[in-house]
Amino acid sequence: MRLFIRGRDPYWDLDGRTVRRDRRLRKLLMVLVAWSIVGLLLVVFRPVNVQAAATGVNLDQWATLDVAWQNGDLNGNNSSYPEGGVVPFRLAVEGLTAGSHSLHINYDFTAGGHKAYDFLATWSAWRAPNLCGTGGGGRSSMCPSLPGSSSHAFPADPYVANGLSVTGAEVWSGVSRRLTIWGGTITSISGSVHSGSVNANSTADYLVRFTSTGGAVLLAWGGHLAQSGYWDSAAGAARDGASTVSGAPWHMRTLNLDNAGARNQDRSIQRSAIQGELSVFVPATPQPTPRPTAPQAPAPTPAPPGSTNPPNAPATPGPFFSPPPTSTLASDVADGEATDLRLFLLLSAIVFAGAWRGLVARHGQGAHRS
Repeated sequence: MRLFIRGRDPYWDLDGRTVRRDRRLRKLLMVLVAWSIVGLLLVVFRPVNVQAAATGVNLDQWATLDVAWQNGDLNGNNSSYPEGGVVPFRLAVEGLTAGSHSLHINYDFTAGGHKAYDFLATWSAWRAPNLCGTGGGGRSSMCPSLPGSSSHAFPADPYVANGLSVTGAEVWSGVSRRLTIWGGTITSISGSVHSGSVNANSTADYLVRFTSTGGAVLLAWGGHLAQSGYWDSAAGAARDGASTVSGAPWHMRTLNLDNAGARNQDRSIQRSAIQGELSVFVPATPQPTPRPTAPQAPAPTPAPPGSTNPPNAPATPGPFFSPPPTSTLASDVADGEATDLRLFLLLSAIVFAGAWRGLVARHGQGAHRS
């Protein structure tokens, strides 16, 4: 029996224990290598969760001469708006969690002491562009077929500037004043809150609370260009509408989504984009321009707060097959994926190295005993 063992086992492992330990370690190493390969494949080829992407916010404004959405400034080269006209805005918010959210709509009420945007209006009150149209970066992921919309009235603004109230300008213009949302419901709108001197630069601010049904919402509204027929002519003073602004442009902003203090957007309009004044307000009527204009839809009929509009009102989305190059919406790939892969590979390497070192140590102990 003793000779049989010696014939089977090496001279340095007469009882065969070291060989059996080596076999167990080799099996362990094979299991670890297989586990590492399977884990690596799961990390690399795991399904992408679009909703896990970081939240993206993008604000566009309508350029009348380019007949396209614009992610930059409006000026005399791409737009022509009269005093009393309404600049349409669209805001695409992506990567939300379904539920309650809030943001601020903030705009320049005066610029250099002259009235700029005097109040907010319905996005299609003067022009009704395709909300899924080309240009800019705020094309919603819900396009080209937007779901049904709902809208909420902007509160009347009793603020008084130079002896005239904003409420008076709202009534005088006869413009519809509603905020519209797709992919959710507007819960409330509070404001406006005015800051700064009307004889210099001042702003107005609305707080909007809304509920999203999924990961994306589209908001649309308009900025009404102050009319000299009211400001300040109605008080017997000099004309002080948007066309009297000189120097720096004035702005429309969205701020502080979900009180995060980030993801702010800012779009401006130059004085050169303002041409003339509407004597009598005419809703959604095309104005001749040097360039071809897109077909315009009629203005929507105002509805009570919280009401639901038909899916295709007020404008029917058109096809669009590639996102604009200036888009800042969230990526489809979830953040942190590369970090997860590096961590997994590091842990696998540590475990593999530890097992291999144990195997080498076992061999050394067996050889030392000989």
